[in-house]
Amino acid sequence: MESVLLLLILAPTALFLILKFDTKQNRKIKKVLKDTHNIEPLFLMRATEQKLKELHTQLYGNITLIANGTHSGRININEGARQMLIVQLSKLTSDYNAGELSLKEYNSKLSEMIQTVNQVRYLNFEQINN
Repeated sequence: MESVLLLLILAPTALFLILKFDTKQNRKIKKVLKDTHNIEPLFLMRATEQKLKELHTQLYGNITLIANGTHSGRININEGARQMLIVQLSKLTSDYNAGELSLKEYNSKLSEMIQTVNQVRYLNFEQINN
């Protein structure tokens, strides 16, 4: 009889504590979601930073040593083509900084620029203008 009485007292108490903890956690989660609602996605921002760094390295020539031992630096292309790409990158960066581009659009345009830079390596300046 004592064990039944003990169970009748402990079960509702445990249930009450579990429900109280659950509601407390739900409030914390809702607060975090509300606070981070307007923050741009962190991984997209990181990917954009890496693309921008890669473009700067290829166009301006900050030579670095990658983990596997290969050098990454300024690519060997026609100087006129390099200047055109630098101007495009500057305009793209200033548009993003002015708020004219979203992070997603900025990231996709940087991806396009990286593809363009990789294609320009094998072209002459006359082929780029056409």
